[in-house]
Amino acid sequence: MKDNELALGARDVVLRRVVAPFDEHFGSSGSTPTKELWGPILMLLDLQGNTGKEVKRIDEYLEWVLEEKNMVIKPAILESAFGAFGVTPTAILGEICFNLARRRECGEYKDTLYSMSVAFMEKAVSNSEQIPFANMYAKRKLREIKDLHN
Repeated sequence: MKDNELALGARDVVLRRVVAPFDEHFGSSGSTPTKELWGPILMLLDLQGNTGKEVKRIDEYLEWVLEEKNMVIKPAILESAFGAFGVTPTAILGEICFNLARRRECGEYKDTLYSMSVAFMEKAVSNSEQIPFANMYAKRKLREIKDLHN
């Protein structure tokens, strides 16, 4: 959905079908191993869905990405678990950095964000060697990032 200009629709589905029901049943302080990834997924869908448009939370997103502790996937098993169904969390982080790097509002951090996006995508390629779709996706995105940065 994200790559077919349906990112905002996908974001709405995640909010309505995952986040809201979870909060309703377990409260906002409830815990599940994948909860830590909901924020980055929603962030990426917001950035992707608003390409060329204003993103209301752009400063918050940039601050979050530049905070090193946010850019570590915990638990590490999520990398292969998510990769088995789609893209790896590391690839999601790489795409967030790439989307931010392309935004005029983040110009001061453009080179840092591009470097981060390449590093995360290279790691995603390495982490997903045994997961065909996730690996193909990470390789394609890595090429796209490198092509657009040159």
